Amino acid sequence: MKKRLNALFCALISASFVTVSCGETVPETAPQTGAPASMPSVESPAEEPEETELMDAVPETDLAGYEFRVLSCMHHQDTYSFIASDEINGTPLNDALYQSKAYIEDRFNVKLSSIDSGDTDGNATTVKTTVKGGDNAFDITIGHDKKTVSLGTQGFLFNVYDIDQFDFSMPWWPELATESWTINGKMYAVSNYLSYCGLHWTRMMLVNKDLAADLGIEVPYNTVREGNWTLDALKSLADQATNDLDGNGKMTEQDRFGFCCFRGSWYAMQEALDLPLYRRDNEGSIYLDFDVDRADSIMSRLRAMTTPDRFYTAGEFKPGMLDGGNFLFAYMQLKDVYAYVNDCEAHAGFLSTPKLDENQAEYINCCTDAPWGIPAIVGPEQQDVIGAVVEAMSCYNYKNILPAYYEVTMKARIADEPDDAEMLQLLADTRTIGFAYAYELPASNMIEDMLNNSNLAVASYLQKVEKNANKQLDKLLANFAD
Repeated sequence: MKKRLNALFCALISASFVTVSCGETVPETAPQTGAPASMPSVESPAEEPEETELMDAVPETDLAGYEFRVLSCMHHQDTYSFIASDEINGTPLNDALYQSKAYIEDRFNVKLSSIDSGDTDGNATTVKTTVKGGDNAFDITIGHDKKTVSLGTQGFLFNVYDIDQFDFSMPWWPELATESWTINGKMYAVSNYLSYCGLHWTRMMLVNKDLAADLGIEVPYNTVREGNWTLDALKSLADQATNDLDGNGKMTEQDRFGFCCFRGSWYAMQEALDLPLYRRDNEGSIYLDFDVDRADSIMSRLRAMTTPDRFYTAGEFKPGMLDGGNFLFAYMQLKDVYAYVNDCEAHAGFLSTPKLDENQAEYINCCTDAPWGIPAIVGPEQQDVIGAVVEAMSCYNYKNILPAYYEVTMKARIADEPDDAEMLQLLADTRTIGFAYAYELPASNMIEDMLNNSNLAVASYLQKVEKNANKQLDKLLANFAD
């Protein structure tokens, strides 16, 4: 991961920290203004040799003015806007997306355009209609995660492993997310850094740095680096913060919580704690793995951490609770930081989702996404066009769009807050998207199911879903058989 940190951080420059008061809600489509940022590597030269610039391996090609068509839809925002922008508007993320489009158009003599398919249902219907009719109407589609995955399972999308230009070893193809959606050497829907949406919708841990300072708590950046950021470590710090401030014996959002959760992110926590329930053997074959002991260990900890006297949850993030010092840690989507937190006076920091324990091999940070796919009817020449444009744009966006996103998310604090910049890159490099979630398999949200029923035993839950889980998995795998 250190090499990736260096490679991407070399695209960030120093900028000063700015704070503004908490005000009106900022739409997630409206980034904050400011100059694009870059900074030197977090690692010192003594610790890590200088990295060469990341480059794609796509040969220079003249596509003779080809119109590269993106079938987009409205999914919280226009999904085309996750990869490109047609106009400059003075905001760093949008303008970086405009420069990405201009770079690709100039490099390959190609024109990028979007085709509006309406909502996510309209997008799926358009893909089916055009593929069934043999109509070469678009080059890639960007839509809803589950619906795009379903299009692939039904045979309407093309296996991206058959595109010669795609180099899956490169960091713009996040390893965990790529592996998660690959079945029998096939992947039809893609969550990579062609788009910034996957990172935007990644669940992570926000820490109120002002409250931590007031309580004499050290923000656990080093704990994360040492691999010791676990549920127990989170609970230990959260317990120090929890307090019934008004003394009425009832915990509300006016009191202080050590730990809270916004936007119902438990399915993502399940992935982060390495409890997928569907695992892969050394050859990549997927099998049901109901690890009762691990699930018991997770649920005992989470149930202890989420009792009404110590835990707060809500469907929407509440910026006033950050400014009011009403929580220390919040498990939430990064997009809420992007849209709301930077309009608050309180200083917030970023942390990975914790591991279950020190025995867990790596941090995992789970997301939802607006993935892309290729229509199943593309011929060899069109495959080469798609391969060149998408691989080159994925590389460019990884190197240039992510730094612009960081700069907005951190409100230009990159130079002053290198720890947070490092944590954001950790999120980017350990991002995954759920296999069971995307393919809609049983027990994909086991943690939430069990938190909603405190009397339900893990073994009973798993026994109840096991037969159907095996049936649904076998049915899914049959769709990917050679």
